[in-house]
Amino acid sequence: MANTHEILRRMEEIQATRAAAITPLAEILAEREDLQRQLAELDEPYGRAYADAEAAGWTADELAAIGAGEPVKRPKGRPRRRTTRAKGAAESAPKASTPAAVPAQDSTGGEAPVGAGTQSS
Repeated sequence: MANTHEILRRMEEIQATRAAAITPLAEILAEREDLQRQLAELDEPYGRAYADAEAAGWTADELAAIGAGEPVKRPKGRPRRRTTRAKGAAESAPKASTPAAVPAQDSTGGEAPVGAGTQSS
């Protein structure tokens, strides 16, 4: 039968092994959080630079082709591009089915056309 001292010693060995395994994780976690903070700080200036490139005539496809993806955050006050879903909805809207009234070219307003009222029997 194990005594109390032996049980506590084994528990401390197990805890020491577990504590040693957590140290690299804690260090990497701190570095990761720092890098995520740095990346978040670049989101706004990247969005402004991307919008400036679009304003200079670059398309989203051209920017993507050179490795510049869509920004996470766009500058405030500049409208976003229209999405294909909104564009598609506008194009598929039903069109008016009644044609516009076009006056006849030989009509003189309210009068009957020449020869309309006279019929020979």
